[in-house]
Amino acid sequence: MPTKVETRLYSMADADLKQRADSLKATIKRDLTDFAKRNITATQVTAYEALIDTFDDASTDEELLGEVMVATDAKNVIAENTRKAIRAIRGMADTAYNGKGKYRIFAFEELTKLTDADLYKLAKRVVRVGGKLFTDLAAQGLTQVQLTELDTLAKSFDTAIDAVEEAIENRDLETQDRILKGNTLWQEMLRLAAIGKSLYEDTNEAKFNDYVLVGGSSNPPAPQPAG
Repeated sequence: MPTKVETRLYSMADADLKQRADSLKATIKRDLTDFAKRNITATQVTAYEALIDTFDDASTDEELLGEVMVATDAKNVIAENTRKAIRAIRGMADTAYNGKGKYRIFAFEELTKLTDADLYKLAKRVVRVGGKLFTDLAAQGLTQVQLTELDTLAKSFDTAIDAVEEAIENRDLETQDRILKGNTLWQEMLRLAAIGKSLYEDTNEAKFNDYVLVGGSSNPPAPQPAG
């Protein structure tokens, strides 16, 4: 079954949601005596504070994007070292076969245009074919150390590609988790604000305005009695 994709019910930045939640918390504490008439107790306010803390502790997109960038930079460094190693062997093969015959077995391609997956495949192929044609290429300076180093680079590159994909997947998962927590918090804010507005709608305009929330869905769940 496909995983449900969460979408924000609030149209403000996460940091703004946190600050508005804190502001609402302070306002409710100020008016807690009146809220008690609607069965909103200190216990429920504590539960609301827990929702704020849970949301505030969620990973931010900035740090998750940073992890993707760090993994990508590491992968790109290995990719460039892999290209350099392949170029060196390509030059030897070109000299040995004058760009013809057995040279074509390597299937060298334009290195700067290859995808990560194709660059990895090429690196593995150069190691494999270089080993088979080692006698010819050794005359041009190829050493077993070079093939071993390229093989190690290819394996490291493969691992680095996976690390980038993992960082991207983790960012997606953490983003969904943060949105879910934000939505839960926002819905509770709407519920509590609706109670606040109902308390002061006909008695205190200033306090009524303190409970007017903007920046998202205006359909709070129906207030529930204290449990």
